[in-house]
Amino acid sequence: MLAGFKAQSQHSSDSILSRPFTPDHSQGTILSFIQEIQRTTGIAISYSSSFLHLNKKVQLHGTEKTTGTVLNAILQGTGIQAAAVNGKIFLLRESSQTQYYTLSGFVREENSKEVIIGASIYDPITRRGTVSNAFGFYTLQVPDTCNLIVFSHVGYEPVQQKLPPPDEGQLDIYLSARNFLQPVVVNAGTEDSIVLHAGYINMPLSYLSSFPTLLGEKDVLKSLQFYPGAGSSLESSSNLLIRGGGADQNLYLLDGVPIYHTGHLFGLFSIFNGDAVKDVSLYKDAFPARYGGRLSSVVDIRTKDGSMKEWHGKAVVSPLSGSAEIDGPIIKDRTSMSLSFRRSLVDYLYGNNYLKNYGNYYLYDINLKLTQVINDKNRLYLSFYKGQDKMLISSDNPKILLFDDYDFSWSNITSALKWASVVSPRIFTNTTVTYSRFYNLFTQNSMIPLSFNDSLYVKGQGVSRVRDMAINNETEFTINNTHKLSFGGGYTYHNLAPTAYSTNIAIGIGVKREAPKYFMSELNLYAEDQMSLLDDRLIVRPGLHLGALIQKGAGYTSAQPRLLVRWKFNHEQYIEASYSAMTQFVHQLTTPVINLPTDLWVPSTENIKPERSYSYSLAYGKKWNNDWRMSIDGYYKQLSDLVTTNTVLNIFDNSDLWEKKVIAGSGYNYGAEFLLEKTKGRFTGIFAYTLAWAWRQFDRINGGRRFPYKEDRRHTLSLAMKYQFKPNWSFSASWKFASGAPFTLPQQIYPDLDWARHINGYLDERYSPFSTYQVNYLPFFAGLNNYRLHPVHHLDLGTTIYLGNKSRFKHIISAGVYNIYNRPNPFIVSFDQFSYFNNDLIYPLQLYQYSLFKTLPYLNYTFKF
Repeated sequence: MLAGFKAQSQHSSDSILSRPFTPDHSQGTILSFIQEIQRTTGIAISYSSSFLHLNKKVQLHGTEKTTGTVLNAILQGTGIQAAAVNGKIFLLRESSQTQYYTLSGFVREENSKEVIIGASIYDPITRRGTVSNAFGFYTLQVPDTCNLIVFSHVGYEPVQQKLPPPDEGQLDIYLSARNFLQPVVVNAGTEDSIVLHAGYINMPLSYLSSFPTLLGEKDVLKSLQFYPGAGSSLESSSNLLIRGGGADQNLYLLDGVPIYHTGHLFGLFSIFNGDAVKDVSLYKDAFPARYGGRLSSVVDIRTKDGSMKEWHGKAVVSPLSGSAEIDGPIIKDRTSMSLSFRRSLVDYLYGNNYLKNYGNYYLYDINLKLTQVINDKNRLYLSFYKGQDKMLISSDNPKILLFDDYDFSWSNITSALKWASVVSPRIFTNTTVTYSRFYNLFTQNSMIPLSFNDSLYVKGQGVSRVRDMAINNETEFTINNTHKLSFGGGYTYHNLAPTAYSTNIAIGIGVKREAPKYFMSELNLYAEDQMSLLDDRLIVRPGLHLGALIQKGAGYTSAQPRLLVRWKFNHEQYIEASYSAMTQFVHQLTTPVINLPTDLWVPSTENIKPERSYSYSLAYGKKWNNDWRMSIDGYYKQLSDLVTTNTVLNIFDNSDLWEKKVIAGSGYNYGAEFLLEKTKGRFTGIFAYTLAWAWRQFDRINGGRRFPYKEDRRHTLSLAMKYQFKPNWSFSASWKFASGAPFTLPQQIYPDLDWARHINGYLDERYSPFSTYQVNYLPFFAGLNNYRLHPVHHLDLGTTIYLGNKSRFKHIISAGVYNIYNRPNPFIVSFDQFSYFNNDLIYPLQLYQYSLFKTLPYLNYTFKF
């Protein structure tokens, strides 16, 4: 088209485009120069503002002396040329030229001005889009032919925004929250161009209240257990078992700070207060390159920033705990605060006299976050968390027969200072300085009789702790819509003290063993390239995570490649494959009992290598009408240098010997997952099924033969539904099923009559009722984990009523029943033997199952303003 104009106007181009013209200024907008040319020379210039960005600022070199040279200078790089036709100048674009420019900014909530994580930014013409990152920032390149951009997110009303001029600066978008009575969805509404994958789950905070829970306690980790591949170790435990991995193989991040112990009340619910949490992401495979340090999963939890506009508050009372949350502006539009507090109410509701029969217990946690807006491109975040559990079990309680007093105390402290900065419309970076500490103390007070009227008082104390200090940087560079780079690195200083034991006795000399301290430096670098090819049908995301551990006497390096490949079909279908290599430099040595905080976190040493995993996955997914989604995922994971012990090891053990009790081995996990989810409408729900195997093999355990891992669950099934009867009334139900956990039983027991060697006495001095003069019976084990416990399943029902939704003060009443058909699920199983001298010499083996929860109703009340 442009060539035709040139041919027709060849005779006049010299006289118009070569006309002398010197502008009065060397800097200005395209529009200002065009207007000056028209005003000074009288030449009419024709153009279309749909593709010519008139407000773009340009700079002349000072050598331009004609209308043609001035126009060529101000139009350089736009794909537009000047052509003279019949005494006029036309600014025309080649038909093959489409100009793109970068659109960037923050997505925020309209009322509070708090940033929104994971918002979808989408161009419906080119069908290209992106999502806002963990700080609400987005970058998208749009063509000059684009008319509008769609911004959307779960729980917010979508916004259709007209395209602004390219030099107007960053475009911040404010989304208004949906009516809180509307159904909540997870991962819904994302367009095909947004890169998600089958092993990734993003769960908004509002999803926590969708389904009934134990005693109505909202729990982040238990909500994730509705999805395939994410189970729990015990009934109603908050511990996550991801694809056959142990609880210690999950990387838990609270505002970017690693958490080493996530359980309150011995793991019955997690330390993550639902009132403080804003966003939860779970990665089961295809791990982004920025994550490292664990083998099974990443749980990335972000807390609320606080409103920049007005103060809000909430108070919740449940049978288990009470919590309060308040957030608002310290300086309006500049500084905000979010503060939440939670404490158990068991000791207040039931009274100390009643609890004394079982033990005194309380817990609390505090979340605080401050947000400071420096300017439009820079923000500071300061977050703090502290949580503590304390339990005292006295020997004089009538319900649990003990000889000693036991005092448990464990706590977490984390803090993080983040600086988030928009370097340019295409470059976003954040730098984080963190501190964390996990500390547990276990005290045992014993009274040892010495004679009829004399006794010895002994106090034993075990201590274990982990302390980290770190600095990390993450940078995102958007080259264009089909090419995005992420890179960064960090340094962590670890200080681990696994065991310290001391005794204090009334007579004689006590024992004190100082904890061996391990000072380690961990470094990491990462880079990742996300590419969209073949008109976005093929998405490839290669990445590399480099890790190194340095300490006295030992040093390890690790290259961990990552790869995600996705092919998109028509009708919202995709097939996806991924590979991830992960390395874990720290290890948890656990005891084969309930989730007590006596487990040890120990480092890789000269004798203990880092644990490694190599995981492969293949998935197929489909969506229907943006209401239903389905995915089928198969995985295989190979593990090496796993650590365990063949004895009970805890913080009372000799601090010099724990390393000698560690055994290294290997394992592999594999299985298939199926998910069907309804995400919109009056009826929403989840159907999730997992078929899985988890095996372990150690040369010095089970005769070197493979055996089922203690967290192996062959079948796991979750059914959950919610129905909105009225705008202010909903009903929900959930049913969970899990195969029984592997369990070791002796194949037979036999009496040990070797009196000459004086092998007699208790079978187990803690539990056996035998007297020392009776025969000792020894078990014979044919294999490890050769039996399974009964399956665990329970049906839970719940309902929620919203009151005062049109006023400033709102009331929410939630009621429900846990385990409505009173299933006695196994919580702890043990075996013992009871024998009596009789003629037939029958000594039966007794197996005992202890169930913690049967039918439990609950009633919760929430007040909001």
